[in-house]
Amino acid sequence: MHASVTPLVFHSNRFRQGGMISTLMAIIVLVVSLLAALALMRSVDTSNTIAGSLTFRQSALQEAEQAYVDAQQKITFTQPNSDNDQATLGYYAEPQPATSRSTGDIPNVLVNKTSGSIGTATSSNGNTITYVVERLCPSSGTATPLTCIAPGASLLGGSLSNQNSDNLTFSNGAYAAFRLTVRVDGQKGTTAYVQTFMR
Repeated sequence: MHASVTPLVFHSNRFRQGGMISTLMAIIVLVVSLLAALALMRSVDTSNTIAGSLTFRQSALQEAEQAYVDAQQKITFTQPNSDNDQATLGYYAEPQPATSRSTGDIPNVLVNKTSGSIGTATSSNGNTITYVVERLCPSSGTATPLTCIAPGASLLGGSLSNQNSDNLTFSNGAYAAFRLTVRVDGQKGTTAYVQTFMR
């Protein structure tokens, strides 16, 4: 009788050890699977964020075009109307103090959304569109091709070169280029700036 009890106890310990190893392996596999699932979820979230950013960027470019049309309809760019500021429309006859950004020089009145100093356009996507138009002359007053950056001028070695400046005029007769800076505020606190020259 004693001889038959000893093998049973020996086999029971072996089975118990095998069960612990199997449980440990199952826990390891479960943890690895959980980490893989978390990595996949994070990857999907990142992809969604990137897609959302690209969509907003595309939307911002379309909204900037809306601001361009709005500015052309509201602001008179012909002289002498363009010689002085029209701040309530977001127009300035000279460049405004600007905060340096990676995208260019953004006027502070636009960065701060100073009421009564910026133009506004209607958005079709529920965004907020504000803009500033600056005449690229050193000061207000009559624009001349010798003092203002004229359309078609090029920058050579850090200096302005007006080639045939007498012929570099807008079709409306202005001897200056106009820079449009648009700010688009979207949902979830997103902001985009677009800068272009008006013709």
